[in-house]
Amino acid sequence: MDWTLVVGRELKRLKRSRSLRLPLTSSQACVSNHRVMDLKQLRYFTLVANTGSIARASAHLGIAAPAISRSIAALETELNCRLFDRDGRGMRLTKTGERLNERAGGILREVELTRQEIAADGHHLTGEIVIGATPAVMALIGQALIERVEAEAPSVRPRLLEGYSGYLQNWALTGVVDLALANGFEPTNPLLARKRLASEQLVAVASPEVGEGTVGFDDILKGPLILPSATNPIRGLIDGAAKRIRRQVKTRLDVDSATLLIDLAAAGFGVAILPYGAVARDFQVGRISVRRIVDPVIPCDLNLIFRRDKPPSKVGLAVIERIEASLAEVVAGGKHRGNMETCGQSACISELPKK
Repeated sequence: MDWTLVVGRELKRLKRSRSLRLPLTSSQACVSNHRVMDLKQLRYFTLVANTGSIARASAHLGIAAPAISRSIAALETELNCRLFDRDGRGMRLTKTGERLNERAGGILREVELTRQEIAADGHHLTGEIVIGATPAVMALIGQALIERVEAEAPSVRPRLLEGYSGYLQNWALTGVVDLALANGFEPTNPLLARKRLASEQLVAVASPEVGEGTVGFDDILKGPLILPSATNPIRGLIDGAAKRIRRQVKTRLDVDSATLLIDLAAAGFGVAILPYGAVARDFQVGRISVRRIVDPVIPCDLNLIFRRDKPPSKVGLAVIERIEASLAEVVAGGKHRGNMETCGQSACISELPKK
């Protein structure tokens, strides 16, 4: 497939759209030479857009800055619009540039995925795959997944991005990530599909002297509570459980940072409620206490999210198998599956659903 022609057609379509019909001023105008866009131009453009500097893009690529500058200028000439505002602070995308950056990322990912598919036909898995994950999931299986992929599919290069569920949904939609792993979150956009991989329980996190065991949810609600904000899916699970027992959730602090929530709970500011995977390491070294919440138990699904119209490639499917294997190892491992009554760990992550 001639990807130069594909890119050319896409950029010409963008040029015809209203959002890209922003003429240059008379001092900036230049005549289009109608050359066909190439992938190298798009790669240079997206790197400058994401780093905010031609110098940083040059250092990253190992290419002279003037060559990148000429490439950007040629792209602006072809599209007859400014893609960047240039000032002493660097390169800032214009509104038009932001739109092109969104599309260019999708084009480059599609090219990479196609290359992977063709290479995989020869039964040799190779290529990059971008995986987004919440902090809790990253802490739970991030390292194990990297180790497993390197050992079993060394030509596959996983790139992991950490973010909260709202960002993950947007990244999956726009093609920033190929796969997203989010706990407590179900996509609201019909373009996104999900697969349930596992389930863990939310636990009460406090300072070490509080001790272990179980605690009733109603007792936890008496506070003081430090929780994620109302827009966070984990908070949605907590609020939903409280509503079912006709109680209200009142917090001392709303904090959308798992790391800070753990730090505050360890320091005695209050009780945090989080997935066990997010706090396991701190619990194992004695920084915090963890208690299983009962009456009711609050389950939290771990979901795999991807676009319906762009199902996982062969490389993606191979990585998903290794994600599931990493989760299964966690389930079977003693450090995550002990006696819940004494260490707060048993059944924090349920068995994976049967295929």
